[in-house]
Amino acid sequence: MLSWRLFSRIQYYQLRLIMKKQYSLQNIQMLRAFAAILVIMHHTLPHYKAMGGNLTWVTHISTWGFVGVDIFFIISGFIMAYTTFSKERTILNAVTFFKHRFFRIFLGYWPFFLAMITIIFISNPNKLSTLDILGSFFLINANMFQLVLPVSWSLSYELYFYFLFLFTFLFSIKHLYILIPSFILGILFLVLYSYFTPTLPQSFFYSPFLLEFFAGVLLYMYKKYLMKIWILPLSVLLMLFSYWYGITHETKNGIYRVVTFGTGAFLMVLIALIMETKNLYQSHKYFTILGDASYTLYLSHLIILELFWMLGLRGLFQSSTPVLPLLGLALILLLCILFSILYYQKIEKPLYKKAIHHTLIFK
Repeated sequence: MLSWRLFSRIQYYQLRLIMKKQYSLQNIQMLRAFAAILVIMHHTLPHYKAMGGNLTWVTHISTWGFVGVDIFFIISGFIMAYTTFSKERTILNAVTFFKHRFFRIFLGYWPFFLAMITIIFISNPNKLSTLDILGSFFLINANMFQLVLPVSWSLSYELYFYFLFLFTFLFSIKHLYILIPSFILGILFLVLYSYFTPTLPQSFFYSPFLLEFFAGVLLYMYKKYLMKIWILPLSVLLMLFSYWYGITHETKNGIYRVVTFGTGAFLMVLIALIMETKNLYQSHKYFTILGDASYTLYLSHLIILELFWMLGLRGLFQSSTPVLPLLGLALILLLCILFSILYYQKIEKPLYKKAIHHTLIFK
């Protein structure tokens, strides 16, 4: 029999292989970094305007920066399929999958939850009575206006998607090629029916965002048919049209958001995959490093923005000319990026690896 030390060592190298496989898609990591920066710019817009910034291109990009979340959702579905579809369809692997996802979500989230609640307690303690502390802590509330860390609304959808994805381990891959498209059609029916029929209210449990997650799964399932050069220009045109239509018609919520910005995100990920698969473009390693730290970037930027304001740094960049506000925006982005990379490398990554070291590895 293998000694426990040797067995743990084998598990460690298995984990390294899994992590290497998961993060070998450099263009996907680049898109993660891009999506996180879009979200940061969206939340930085009030500070940019308070500094006197009024450049049209900055305001326009920041206004629509929330679409970075749709990119995250598509990527999440793709990565879940990418990392699990080659594994045995067993209950043990399903439990292992959920453990790893649970650790990944909460170990990354809870430190920033605690940091934000501390900042709120210091700066505006009365606000705590308006927040759902318990729901925020366990990510069981998706209403951003009631959350300690408002961006965590998307993590509630992530957890729900992981829960639904668990059931894929009950079926063979062959059956999933039938069941997943059928499930997507079922969700689409409920979304449309609830939209046009007041008697069936819209619900978190059949949110249009689920269509984005499972669109990412479909992208992985049918990628061998989609990695064609001729699809690339068509995807670029359709992506540009999707974003143009979504922006000009302001489709910020519900099924219209998914149809426009969700479609645009799907096509963006598809374009990135084709570019890398066909050796047309592979992102630089620095984008990959930032992509690795994108979860930290996503969670930490609101705290950095609060500190930027509380410490009086925003006032240093107030000006009626465009230069100083733009420098202030650049400083915010730089602080967010440097902190996220350092925190991910020194704290988040080692903590996650340690947490799953003694859990069973996929077979």
